[in-house]
Amino acid sequence: MAEIKHRTSIFILFVLAGMIAGFHHVAFAAGLEEEKVVIENPKMVIALDPGHGGEENGAWYYGRKEKDVNYRIAELVKKELSAYPNITVVLTRDRDEEIGLQGRVIRAADAGADVFVSLHLNASVSHQSNGATIYISTAERYREQLLDMADCLLGEFETLGLRNNGTIARVTQMGGRRGDGSFDDYYGVLRHSYNYGMPGLLIEHCFMDSGTDCRFLENEEELLKLATADANGIAAYYGLIKEDGTKPEERHAKVKGGTTGAIALNSFEPPSVNGIRLLEYDGKTPGIATYEVEVADEKSVVSLYLVYKNADGNSFTVSLTAGEELKTGIHEVKAYIPAFLEESDYTLSYIGASNEAGYDAGYNYAGGQMIGFGKCQWLNSFVYEGKADITVSEAGSISTAHARWFEYEVKTGLRDKRERYPAIYYPD
Repeated sequence: MAEIKHRTSIFILFVLAGMIAGFHHVAFAAGLEEEKVVIENPKMVIALDPGHGGEENGAWYYGRKEKDVNYRIAELVKKELSAYPNITVVLTRDRDEEIGLQGRVIRAADAGADVFVSLHLNASVSHQSNGATIYISTAERYREQLLDMADCLLGEFETLGLRNNGTIARVTQMGGRRGDGSFDDYYGVLRHSYNYGMPGLLIEHCFMDSGTDCRFLENEEELLKLATADANGIAAYYGLIKEDGTKPEERHAKVKGGTTGAIALNSFEPPSVNGIRLLEYDGKTPGIATYEVEVADEKSVVSLYLVYKNADGNSFTVSLTAGEELKTGIHEVKAYIPAFLEESDYTLSYIGASNEAGYDAGYNYAGGQMIGFGKCQWLNSFVYEGKADITVSEAGSISTAHARWFEYEVKTGLRDKRERYPAIYYPD
């Protein structure tokens, strides 16, 4: 009997020892798991750039200044991202101050930022646009990385019910080049972030002047939705995990690189301009010029504009409009040449276009070629022989020019098409 009790005691001690060892193993494993949560997050610095500030208000609608809303979004995004271990978040401005585009990037670079995210809100001339847009650098270096990050962000915005206006790489209109010969970015913060060795993107969350989008700006609760979308999109892209082991659900756009308009039309190609030639212009400013334009697009090109510059560096922009839809083919279009231009020879330096699918394309003149860039990929190029350059030789009559333009609009039916394509600029 005593032997049985002894064996029982040994068994109990063995079980207790096993349980203690088990608890130790669980605790050790838990410790490893906790350590794993911290270690899995990359140690990185995220720079948030609240757009505008100081004397630069940005857009201003319904009593709200863009600079203020941008800053509040940045504060909320910083709070959200700071919940992830190993992540440091810096703002390029911590108060209402005016700071240059390069200065913002320098502050981010000085803080050792690994990525630069500029936060903005949008507005349109027509006051009828809506949705979220993300701009990334045209450079090859960070393109795939930025396209993937933009996809995560746009997936978040789509979940909120915002229209997806796509990821756009907008090339400079003035022909500036990088060291490798490629064209600079249109947006200064993206141009500078590339030059300082940081991947950078610019978020246009929604349109301040939109009757549908403005609901996100009405109160703190709605604004937090935008900020959370930013934070979740960034965290999902980098695979960040919080201390409690949770991480945001990874969301993606319905179609990567596909805008809401493109999905509706089942068309995912950017507009392609194949040629342009000046047919008629009397040299007067203001005045009317007639062009021949060749485009290749199964969906209608709804916006087409030209940027001219002279030897002194002065530039102006004209919008081309036609009485018919600009689909694949050759079209005759007209443009209103603005008043008070310097009498000079002007060279066509840039062509911009957008189509119904919501895609943009930009063409810079270089070495006898118009080189196209749109939808974040190189499009094409065509030989350009300078046949759209113009010479402004004398001042014209504003009233006469406007009368001619009005007559053209009535004749072609453009007056009736203002409501269909309100974003196109028609001089009044």
